[in-house]
This record gives sequence, C-alpha cells and structure tokens, in this order.
Amino acid sequence: MLETVQNFISEYETYFNIGLGLVIFLALLALRNKLADGILRLIAKVVFVKKPERRAGFITSLKKPLSSYFIVLGAYIGVILNYRHSAVTGAFKILSILFACWLIISYVSDNLESVLGAKSKSPEVNSIAVKFIANILKVLTVCIAIVMVISELGYNINGLLTGLGVGGLAVSLAAQDSIKSIISGFVIMFDRPFDVGDFIETAEFSGTVEDITMRSTRIRKLDDTVIIVPNTIIADDLITNYAKLNKRLIETEIGLLYSTSEETLKKCLDDIRTFLENHEKVGNENIRVRFTAFDDSALKIQIRCYVLITGLEEYYAFLEELNFEIKKIIEDNGTDFAYPTSSIYIEEKTGGSKKG
Repeated sequence: MLETVQNFISEYETYFNIGLGLVIFLALLALRNKLADGILRLIAKVVFVKKPERRAGFITSLKKPLSSYFIVLGAYIGVILNYRHSAVTGAFKILSILFACWLIISYVSDNLESVLGAKSKSPEVNSIAVKFIANILKVLTVCIAIVMVISELGYNINGLLTGLGVGGLAVSLAAQDSIKSIISGFVIMFDRPFDVGDFIETAEFSGTVEDITMRSTRIRKLDDTVIIVPNTIIADDLITNYAKLNKRLIETEIGLLYSTSEETLKKCLDDIRTFLENHEKVGNENIRVRFTAFDDSALKIQIRCYVLITGLEEYYAFLEELNFEIKKIIEDNGTDFAYPTSSIYIEEKTGGSKKG
C-alpha cells in the first residue's frame, strides 16, 4: 500500500508542483497590492511611532515597487518548484537587487524633502538642496546595485574596483574644473546665497535663477536669453540678491525755480514729507525731505526714504506714484521745476562823439 502511494506521488509529483507553482503565482499576482499595503503599514507603525504623519508618504512611495516584486517572487517560486537550477536562483537574486534599488530610489524621491525638513532648523527646506542630495543618493544607490549585480554574475569585484580606482584618478585629473564646479555646487546648496526664482546680479551678469545643478546654474537675463554659468564662477564672485531685500531705498533730487519764495519752498517740503509719512508702503524711519543746496539754476531738494517693497514692478509702480504726487504738490503751491538756463547781461556804454 505504502509503495503504491509512493509510486502515485512520484508519478504525479511533477503535475502537483506545476499546479502548486501556478496557484502560488496567481495568488501573489492577485493579492500583491494588499500584501504590499499590509506589510508596509506594519513597518510604518513600527518605524514611525513618533511621526505618524510620515507613514502615508512611506507607504505610497514603496507600494508600487513592492507589489511588483511579489510578481517576481511568485514567478520564482513557480519555477523553482519544477526546475531547480543555480541560474534561476541567480536571476532571482539579481532581480531582488534591482527591486531593492527601485525601493530606495522611490523613497528618496518622494520623502527626502520631508525627512530633511523635519531635521532642518530653517522654517523652510531648500528644495534645490534636497534635489541635489537626492540625485547623489540615487547615483550612489545605482552604483552599489551595479557592483552587487556584477558580483552576483561571478566577476572579481576587487580587480574591478582597483581598475576603477586607477581610471577614476585619471578622470579626476582630467576633470578638475568639473570637480571644482561640483564642490562649488555643494557650497551654493548649503550656503544658500540664492534660490530658484531669485533675481541676482554679479559683476558679469544679472538675471533670474532658473535652475541649480551639481555643475552649473542656469540664469535668464533681462533680454530673455539664458546663460549657463559654472558654479565655480558664481561661488567666487560678489553676488547681489535682490530677492533677499526687506525694503528698497529711494533717493532722488528735484530742483525748483529760484523765483520760489521761502514760504512756498517750506510748504512744498512739508507736503512731500507728509505724503511719505502717511503712505502705508513707506517706512517711517529715515524719511528725509530737505532743501540742500543752491544749484546753478535751481533750489535743490533731496528726497530720501525706504519703501517696504521688494518686488521690482511694485517698486517702479510706487516710484511712479511718488513722482506724480511731487509734481502735483509743486504745481499746487504755485511754483515749478527748474531747468538749466543761462542769463546774458549786455552792458550799454554811453559817450559823446569825438570830433576831429
């Protein structure tokens, strides 16, 4: 009887293994999303005990690669039950390495900003720095995965790394400028002299920063042309960042006619000063409206104040408003602006004629 059962099992073992493998594969295929979601939720509860707000991002970023991995796992189990060979196991290990690489890259892409933001002392995370660090982590992950795959394929890693070291030295000597630019990129990322969207000015150029990469910075100039500047040039230059302004200085001079009376001149000064002091966009400190000099053809008035404006267009709009108001004040007080003039005096000499 026992021998009959053994013969039966031996005869139908192949079919049984094929059926079992197919059932396991189909089960993992059908349940892959639920399995991935359940496993990730369990891990998230353990890892993010004190930070539950980060669980959703963790699950979302890893769910797709993990659920896809269950398909590979099901296929591997289905095959290995019927065909045990080192090549199958090796292929599964390589695929597992690649999926692990996918998991890490996916998590870095979706969650690095929130991770760094939680640890940052600054109220806002520098998105450019996050992008920069994320790219480095992705490159390192891919490099490690490639080394592991090569090792799994049976190649000598030590010899390969030695060769890469010698080759890397040669490449580094030939690419010193690029390496300097990358280091300067690190400095820009963490020192943060400017961010994307800032309007900056150096001795050589001015424009709006559009992108910051590991090697260079892309800037759109006022004439709408785009320049690509190596980070070494920007890092070593003096930078004026207009986006960091808290206020802007207005300093100008006007000239009134010499025929303007003292009373009228004082009234013009008071009216301009009152306008500035009552304007909501003007800082009350350091407002200066003074009669400062006798020019060749005008009575000079200096106007100086700070406006609580940072945007360039808004600044010019206020400057226009101020100029119109000054013109109105001068005209309402019955005087006018002076302009360069020259007076010519002709001396008439009178005398008798001489008779000869």
